Amino acid sequence: MKYTVDKSKKNSIEIEMTLTAEEWEQELNEAYNKNKGKFSVEGFRKGKAPRKVIEKVYGPEVFFEDAIGDGFYKNYMTILTKEKDIEPVDAPSLSVKALNDKGIVIVANITVMPEVKLGQYTGLNIKVEPKKVTDKDIKKELDRVKEQQARLVEKAEGEAVANGDIVTLDFAGSIDGKFFDGGTAKDYELEIGSHSFIDTFEDQLVGTKVNEEKDVKVTFPENYQVADLAGKPANFHCTIKAIKYKEYPEINDEFASNVSEFETLNDYKVSIKDKLEEQAAKQAKNETENKIIEQIVKNIEVSIPECMIEDELDYIIKGMENQMMYQGIRMEDYLRYVGTTMDEYRKSQRKEAEKSVKTRLALKEIIKVEKLDLTKEEVDAKIKEMAKDAKKTIKEFKESLSDEHLSYIKNDLLFNKLINFLLEKNA
Repeated sequence: MKYTVDKSKKNSIEIEMTLTAEEWEQELNEAYNKNKGKFSVEGFRKGKAPRKVIEKVYGPEVFFEDAIGDGFYKNYMTILTKEKDIEPVDAPSLSVKALNDKGIVIVANITVMPEVKLGQYTGLNIKVEPKKVTDKDIKKELDRVKEQQARLVEKAEGEAVANGDIVTLDFAGSIDGKFFDGGTAKDYELEIGSHSFIDTFEDQLVGTKVNEEKDVKVTFPENYQVADLAGKPANFHCTIKAIKYKEYPEINDEFASNVSEFETLNDYKVSIKDKLEEQAAKQAKNETENKIIEQIVKNIEVSIPECMIEDELDYIIKGMENQMMYQGIRMEDYLRYVGTTMDEYRKSQRKEAEKSVKTRLALKEIIKVEKLDLTKEEVDAKIKEMAKDAKKTIKEFKESLSDEHLSYIKNDLLFNKLINFLLEKNA
């Protein structure tokens, strides 16, 4: 086998591979042996007909496709090992340039990793300062915990629904006198004022009492996710079955000792402030990272092959399908529910896919240019930490690691090293 590589085209290379007559004959024989059981020839048991007989009955090119594919791929990995700068991003597209008594010449067009021209990626002077924690923030956290500690108390007989109450109700929705799917429920709990229902649904229940029936009239929004209901007026016949209100604890030392490890409210507030400041610092760091990466991506020049965008779209859609599956929803049902098609959904995700690919290419190029790599000590330290968390010995943990999992750990470590490098060089 001989080959040449043409790297003159943008984002693609061409490999011209020549197999001698003997090598081509061997590939044809291997293709015959692999496929002969698929052919029926009169006078022979299935799988027993000689190659020449099959070729006479089904045509001389019957084994060409397999022979060409196998003949190419058998040598492809060898070529990639020698040509270390070739990084394919898609499967080769094969064609035959010549076929004669001297052998065969196979041409492979291969999309490769695009050239990335980095712009400025250091000295960007980007740093998001942490948000200052105020007394208002501390009060908001106290109110959040107070809300969690609230006790539901049933209202006395004859008392009416008020804003903030939790009502249990039955309802049946109809449009033009016809009930519609998803518009009926029994023993539904609804917090009045939560605005979880459309239009003025909740407001119209204020003032009603237990066992009272009421027709609530609303109009679905024009952009409602169910196309059949969008913009239409509807009537919901409601029956109030129970009314409860929230009884809140007083925020004092006793409250603090009940919800935390602290005995006094003052000490609890100090701990809340510390926690909020830690969260603010993490959020500022994340925002700084994101802004730095966004600017780096804006500064690069790259022509992204279409196949990379399509692969990323496949990845996004697969993730969405998995998310829907965990909720017990099929993707096709979800698309029908929101009134779109798979083609339209793919188009809507295209910009996100392009951004993701461009970001990966930019970060990968910085790692290459800056020669960022992991030391054995860094990998060992991470494995030791993970083994401890898993309550295993280092040996046990290493034995449980698949090559894929180990690769994921290394990639994560390298990404963190890159982020720390960018933070250091751009803050």
